[in-house]
Amino acid sequence: MIRLLLAFLILVFLSPLARATDPGTLNILSATDTKAIKSLINKFELLNPDIHITYQEFDANELFETIRKHRDNPSYPVDIVISSAMDLQVKLVNEGMARPHSLVGAIDIEDWAQWRNELYGFTFEPLVLAYNKGMFPEAMHPKTRSDLASIMRDFPVFFNNRIGTYDIRDAGSGYLFATQDAIQSNQIFRLMESFGRANPRTYCCTSDILDDIARGKLILGYNLIGSYALARARQNPDIGVLMFNDYTIVMARTAFIHRDAVHVSHAKRFLDFLLSNAGQEAIAKNSDLIPLLREYRTALAPFEDTSPFLPIHLGVGLLTYQDKLKKRNFLANWEASFLLKKLLLPQWSNRLRTKSVDSN
Repeated sequence: MIRLLLAFLILVFLSPLARATDPGTLNILSATDTKAIKSLINKFELLNPDIHITYQEFDANELFETIRKHRDNPSYPVDIVISSAMDLQVKLVNEGMARPHSLVGAIDIEDWAQWRNELYGFTFEPLVLAYNKGMFPEAMHPKTRSDLASIMRDFPVFFNNRIGTYDIRDAGSGYLFATQDAIQSNQIFRLMESFGRANPRTYCCTSDILDDIARGKLILGYNLIGSYALARARQNPDIGVLMFNDYTIVMARTAFIHRDAVHVSHAKRFLDFLLSNAGQEAIAKNSDLIPLLREYRTALAPFEDTSPFLPIHLGVGLLTYQDKLKKRNFLANWEASFLLKKLLLPQWSNRLRTKSVDSN
């Protein structure tokens, strides 16, 4: 009886550590919605029955800080790191947190989606505008970001407190997307000012914005991760997705093998799988993500000829807006734009009384 109790206590108190260090375990830390990637993980485990994946979900900034916090703790259980915040991934790799790996049996990967044989993009995910079809009439749909800014300025009552986007102060991916917008267009702060006048709601992540679009709390959401938005639109006919004609930024979800990975061979097999032909097909068929390989990007077929895709390039260039001074200045400009309505409250109140739009 005493032996049985002792065995039970060992199982209760040591099982998390035991699972993390078990030879058949692969520990993945990721800033990817679990429900979006779960089926893909199940597919890998089916093809590799000797490997069991332990998956932990974080937001992008939390993941970044967790990896840095444990940089001098080689016993911390992490084998693979996955994130949509490409700049934060580059920063970790640049700080020596990755183990090099030459892929085996990989597809032909374009230069923009790989860096130093350490960091690999395995998805192709455009940033989109998602909207509530019942609230946002087709006649109002913008073709460009300039159109969107004009529409928001012209119909303040209609959009007031019903636009969602990232709070880039806290959302790592949102900060990346905003800085990439600034690189592509010097008019982006005009758009941000229009957002500010519309009293926007800010969020941590795409899924929360999509939830409020579906509930009718929001008319639209800006710079959302396209894979999540398109998946939600397939499930909910009330949600629509737009991509602009001026440009569409594309994010690649990236992965690297951690420098102190315990299960290195398993990690290599997983990375090889993600970027193999079979893995790319599995991403298309067994997840809500969009694969890197064009022949499997069927979800983007309606947009391929109308939206100029501009992939974010992996490399040290992504560290520009991670510079402390640049980041502080960028966030200050963003906050000033988003606080514009409060600064102009008297003018705003007068305008609200005189302008409206029929939403039917």
